[in-house]
Amino acid sequence: MMGISVKGSIEKLETYKPNFGKSNLDNLIRLSANEGALGTSLNAIKALKSFSTNLHRYPPQVSEDLINAIAKRYLLKKARIILGNGSDELISIIAQAFLDTKDEAIYTEYGFLQFPQAISIAGAKGIIAKDNDLTANVDNILSKVNERTKVIFLANANNPTGTFISKDEVIRLHSSISSNILLVYDAAYSEFINHDEYIDGSSLVEKYDNVIMLRTFSKLHGLASLRLGWGYCSQYILDNLMKVRGPFSVNTAAMVAGIAAVEDIDFQKKSVAHNSKWMGWLERQLKLLNLSFQKSLTNFLLIKFPNQKKYNAQNAEKFLANKGILVRGMSVYKLQNYLRVSIGTAKENTTLINELKIFLENK
Repeated sequence: MMGISVKGSIEKLETYKPNFGKSNLDNLIRLSANEGALGTSLNAIKALKSFSTNLHRYPPQVSEDLINAIAKRYLLKKARIILGNGSDELISIIAQAFLDTKDEAIYTEYGFLQFPQAISIAGAKGIIAKDNDLTANVDNILSKVNERTKVIFLANANNPTGTFISKDEVIRLHSSISSNILLVYDAAYSEFINHDEYIDGSSLVEKYDNVIMLRTFSKLHGLASLRLGWGYCSQYILDNLMKVRGPFSVNTAAMVAGIAAVEDIDFQKKSVAHNSKWMGWLERQLKLLNLSFQKSLTNFLLIKFPNQKKYNAQNAEKFLANKGILVRGMSVYKLQNYLRVSIGTAKENTTLINELKIFLENK
């Protein structure tokens, strides 16, 4: 409407649009969103099916049962756990709670797109720290720190690259910043990672007040549609985030399914084993196709395509979409020669490789 204006940090901001790919076919293989390959725990589905009464009631502001289940599963202190409508909401309210218009927040070059979005909405200035070989670089992050720096956002392992920095580097980063800078450590893919050099961030939270670890139910637990995430942080951070978070941001269905999912350890082990098996298989198949890729500790691979126009990433994405296979284009990250592909079911993975072979052999 004429005469109405939004604040400057919002005016030029583009709407965040998840890219699930496009296809004219109804029977799709969706490998574009890093969703759980094996779907959802049957226990969670059963819990949801039994959840059909009291829909007229507001959910509890905080689900103690879900918090207790998370604390028990991951051996954490329940008083430090905050729930959110996906980790996206937690990223957003962190920015709103701790960033002012005079502040700066650092995020990495190929970090999660929600980071700069949340910073801009809060009215602060986002500062990019360059990656090295598609991997976050601690020295580059530290070089951007100044007296206006209030928050550092770090996804480890990172989406969309799949790369990670070691425990020693994470500790070096934290030990090099002052206590008035908040380190937001997004560990969304940590359940898939079995590596001696990895740290999920929880131990830092228990030692220092200026760290928050973020986690999600959208990946391993397969509850993406219910939007459920959680954070682990000091009481000071938690208390202030609760002032910003909506009073009923987590719905009852998500709470019910979340408890069942986090307690279903057998399903979690099955999902991790499936991911490990097929990640190795995809890597071997891609090497046979002479396609390079970024080594990943997550449930997806970042694949690099040839520079030749006929075989570039854009044409590969279109070809696969026409075959009913959706993958994620990376132009929004200025990685035009890359596609991100999630690990799917056995059938989905083999179909992907067969179609890639046809695409690359099409002379």
